[in-house]
Amino acid sequence: MDFYNVLQNTVKKYPQKDALIFGEHIDSFAQLFIKVRKLIGAFQALGMKRGEKLAICLPNCPEYIYAYLAALSLGITVVPLDASFKKEEVKNILRHAEVNYLISEKDIEVSEVKVIKDIDNLINSANAVDGQILDEKALAVLIYTSGTTGSPKAVPFTYKHLDSPVATLGYYGYDEWLERNICYVPFSHLGGLVYLLMTVYFGSTLVLGKRFIPGVFLKELEKYKITAVWLPPSILEASLNTKEINEVSLKTLKAIVYFGAPAHPRLFKEIERRFPHIYGVTGYGLTESAAPNVLFPRDMPKEKRYKKGIVGKPAPWVKVKIVDDKGDKLPCNKIGEILLKGWFVMPGYYKEPELTKEIIKDGWLYTGDLGYLDEEGYLYIAGRKKEVIIVGGLNVYATEVEFVLSEHPNIKEVAVVGIPDILRGEVVKAVVVSRDGLQTTPQEIINFCRKKLPGYKVPRVVEFRSELPKTPVGKIKKTELV
Repeated sequence: MDFYNVLQNTVKKYPQKDALIFGEHIDSFAQLFIKVRKLIGAFQALGMKRGEKLAICLPNCPEYIYAYLAALSLGITVVPLDASFKKEEVKNILRHAEVNYLISEKDIEVSEVKVIKDIDNLINSANAVDGQILDEKALAVLIYTSGTTGSPKAVPFTYKHLDSPVATLGYYGYDEWLERNICYVPFSHLGGLVYLLMTVYFGSTLVLGKRFIPGVFLKELEKYKITAVWLPPSILEASLNTKEINEVSLKTLKAIVYFGAPAHPRLFKEIERRFPHIYGVTGYGLTESAAPNVLFPRDMPKEKRYKKGIVGKPAPWVKVKIVDDKGDKLPCNKIGEILLKGWFVMPGYYKEPELTKEIIKDGWLYTGDLGYLDEEGYLYIAGRKKEVIIVGGLNVYATEVEFVLSEHPNIKEVAVVGIPDILRGEVVKAVVVSRDGLQTTPQEIINFCRKKLPGYKVPRVVEFRSELPKTPVGKIKKTELV
């Protein structure tokens, strides 16, 4: 992506259109562009050079966006960090990434890292300067990710990788629905970057949500006339359980995109029952593959969209292969590990050559996800390879059990994990959040599953909790449930 040129062309096309809304703060594309160009000038005055690294550790706010866009326009590698990170976490990342500059409200001192605190003052005191033409192979962003398991790893994005999310969205025609988006996803996450890219590439208005509260969120969809929103299924579930869901029409909303975890068909049906004009969409991809790489086609038959585990079709430039434990290709409808290949795949984890060898082999990205392809080329997700529960030598896919449990009328949220068992090696454990005001017992849940699942897949242990632990983007932390 010729980043600065793309931004400049979008500004020329939509100069007076709202680019950014944050509470009462509004920037048109022309106003946003002036601030970005002034910050480019300020960064140059500070001595920033192409190829150096700038970490940003702020809550989602306009200043985060100005700095992100200015750095990318200048050839400065952005290291976006979550404001909730503790000081020691930030320091470790700064050292590992070899960061030169840090924008943060925190008092953090690391040798050879210059800290910048007042972005507004930099903007107000600088001259506007144009961005630069950059090599598409140059390092644009380093995203630190641990998913829901393991230690943080840094995924490098070149400027070419920035094309991937918007190319997939554009190929399937979703750019027509991305007129106004609302973002609660931290900019430290790939999802946050995708929101920025949609604004830069498609001219989408970006509304920054301050704090996710399900009822307030629904009201904000109406207030800001949002046309598309990206949500983990667990967040949508929470929204469906509010009184506000009966008070909104969401008449401007065209699409809800589910990401981060498989969405049960019941969610699609419930949303489309309440709001027939809204199209439920899901897709697939990893941070390591500059997601999304797979999406529902807009002309996908409804009966197909309601199939369990289905996530859509890969874009034409995305190669997908399903393999067994030996790495041999599997035929259609056989579950195995999902492999991805193409220009969108990261070159490897930053400064982690041995870890890279484990996940990228012969150009194929071993995703760690289990799934299958059908005869029409649609991809289905069965679960995470690490989450397969082996009961007496038989494989149980956590997602399959979760889908069944999600159909229970008294269950609001559920997660399934494996726990040790002397006789069987492992057994299935279900961690359940009940719907407000509705009660059930472990035995009732077990009996419900027995009607729908083979005996070895039925949970042996049922634990009730008031809520499930989640990451900042709404993924369930299963490691805390075992």
